[in-house]
Amino acid sequence: MCAVQIGTLLYVRVVKANPGMNPELSCTDASGKAAEFGQLKDGYMFESSTGLSRMLLSSPCPVLDALGKKLSFETAVGLNGRFWVNASSPSTVIVVANAIMNSESLSGVQQRIMVEKLIQNLKLSSLPAHSALSQIPIMK
Repeated sequence: MCAVQIGTLLYVRVVKANPGMNPELSCTDASGKAAEFGQLKDGYMFESSTGLSRMLLSSPCPVLDALGKKLSFETAVGLNGRFWVNASSPSTVIVVANAIMNSESLSGVQQRIMVEKLIQNLKLSSLPAHSALSQIPIMK
């Protein structure tokens, strides 16, 4: 058992939960292995529906597959509707979080199209101003 500070974000397995009692949590999987459980540092945590959680945990998940082909990021998905995303740049965290939050009511094809558009916008916004202008054709 380890002590954690109030407000620390943890990715854990719920072992036992009964009304009127504190839940029993574990940072190991059912076989006793550490897996990917533990403290989630940095990143961004947001909430959505449990239906979206289930969709993200299903395989294949079009939005996560499409994002993973283009961007490098980490994510943790809880069945309680909480999501954590971390990446090397804040703009990647924002794109991944927005894609996840906007994917719930979209079909798989629509999710892939949305991700492509978000990636394209990310590329355009990361260009220096003079590079972005050089991409615009000049009319004579």
